[in-house]
Amino acid sequence: MNLKQYIQQNKEHLDSENVSIDVDLSFEKRLKKELHPQKRNKVIYLRFIAVAASVALLFTLGNIAIESVDIKNDKTQILANLSNDSAGTRLEGVYHFEDKYEKEDAQIMETLIYILHNDENVNVKIATVEALLKFPNSELVRENLITALEKETAPLVQIKLIKSLGALRENRAQKSLENLMNNQETLPIVLSNASLAMATINNK
Repeated sequence: MNLKQYIQQNKEHLDSENVSIDVDLSFEKRLKKELHPQKRNKVIYLRFIAVAASVALLFTLGNIAIESVDIKNDKTQILANLSNDSAGTRLEGVYHFEDKYEKEDAQIMETLIYILHNDENVNVKIATVEALLKFPNSELVRENLITALEKETAPLVQIKLIKSLGALRENRAQKSLENLMNNQETLPIVLSNASLAMATINNK
C-alpha cells in the first residue's frame, strides 16, 4: 500500500476534529509549560534591575546631599574663622579656603578682599595674597592686589604684593610700582623688588 492509498482509506480519521483538538491541546500544554518559566524569570530579572537602579539612585542622591552639607559646613566654618578676633584662627581660615576651594566663592572672596585691605596682622595679609593667587585670571583679584599695593605700608606685605603682580605681569601695576620707587621712605629691599617687578612686566 502506498502513501496515497493509506491517506484515502484513513481520510475520515485524519480529518477528524478530535485529532486536531487533541493535537492542539497537547501542543498548547507543552508550549505553556516551556514559556511560563521564561516569562516568570524575565519578570524577576526586570524587578531586580528596577530595585538595583533605585538603590543606585538613592546612593547617588545621598552622596550628593552629603557633599552639599559638607561644602556648606566648610564655608560656614571658613567664614567664621576669617572673622575671628584671633590672628591664628584667621590664618587657619585662609589656609582652609586655599586647601578646599578650586573655584571662587563670592562671599569668601569678599571677606578675603576685606582682610587684604584691613587686617592688622602681616602674616594674615601675606597668606591672604597667596590664597587669592589661586585665581590669577580673576579681575577682582588683580584689581585689589593693585589697590592694596597703593595703600600698603608694611614692607613684608609690600614685597609679597610686588612679587605677585610681577609674576602676573600685570601692566596696570606699573603706576603703583613707580610711586613706591619714587618714595624716599621706601626701604631698599622693597625698592629692589619693585624695580625687578617693573622690568619683568615691561619684558612680557
